[in-house]
Amino acid sequence: MEEIMGLRKKIATYAAAGAAVFAALTASAVASPVPASAAVPAESACPYSSTHPPLGYGDTGSAVRHAQCLLNIYGYRIAEDGMYGSATLNAVYDVQGRCGIDQIGGVDAITWNCLHPDKSPNPR
Repeated sequence: MEEIMGLRKKIATYAAAGAAVFAALTASAVASPVPASAAVPAESACPYSSTHPPLGYGDTGSAVRHAQCLLNIYGYRIAEDGMYGSATLNAVYDVQGRCGIDQIGGVDAITWNCLHPDKSPNPR
């Protein structure tokens, strides 16, 4: 019985440590958003000439670069590398919360509207 209690205590300790590491990594991956000037239209700051397709973790390409650029307008400071990785995912979760929409982690039509400063809802 003592062995089981000791094992449970170790598991709880490791779980708490893992949660702390995850929180620290998440906080460093998404910088505190600092709203950019409302005078900067997204179209000129983030040129893009295609549709706004649904995006998710692992996607690549110019639409991802466009979403990353729009996220950076709000101060996230993520690489505009066209790869939807963990930094982009965390920024999308955060901006969705700021817009008051479902935090799905993917970029859908509602999230595209959230990302464009001239649309609604807006994270500012």
